[in-house]
Amino acid sequence: MSDFWHFSCNMVSWIRGRDLRILTVGRYTYTTDLRYEALHQNGTNQWTLRIRSAQPRDQGTYECQVSTKPVKTFNAYLRVLEPRGEILGSPDLYVQKGSMINLTCVLHDLPDPPLYVRWYHSNKHHSNRNISYSSSRGGVSMIVEKGPTTISHLLITSARVEDKGVYTCAASNLNSTSVTLHVLNGEYPAAMQTNSAASVFKSLSLLLAAIVARILWQGWVHGT
Repeated sequence: MSDFWHFSCNMVSWIRGRDLRILTVGRYTYTTDLRYEALHQNGTNQWTLRIRSAQPRDQGTYECQVSTKPVKTFNAYLRVLEPRGEILGSPDLYVQKGSMINLTCVLHDLPDPPLYVRWYHSNKHHSNRNISYSSSRGGVSMIVEKGPTTISHLLITSARVEDKGVYTCAASNLNSTSVTLHVLNGEYPAAMQTNSAASVFKSLSLLLAAIVARILWQGWVHGT
């Protein structure tokens, strides 16, 4: 969620649409919620409503009202995107011993790309152990594509019984998300789905979409 939002127009006051509450009159904040602030650039007739620490409840229509005769009004709609993370699949994932572990973490609607995305593993032997390429476990790889939607893949070859437990995906600017992984030795529960073709296809499709979006964005930047 961004720290603040800007709406601009030539105006005297701002009114919140959902309850018709007057927020600002001129530069004066008319509400007790001090997150709202009216800004005016000297020498212009442009006024800006700033909302600090925007929350989902702030989403909706805002009316800019100009004190002319007759009064002129302009409407703007604020959509607040709340960052969220998910690990694809159900909260309980199943793989067969010896198979590939493929966990995909998708971080949606980030105001800025995260500084890092890390994976942690917890079981009865250890708690929140950071998973890295240099892990003594070996056979570990991670693929990260950063952007408004950031995708991180954790790939672990040849699943072992000790690989079972809770896997947590944590980013620098978002609450963590977790799943529980079960490593089976010949059993085939109905819930088994982690390595299904559909799951792998979905994760690879997301990664491909992120790569294409990044290439298009870089091309646009270099072309401007």
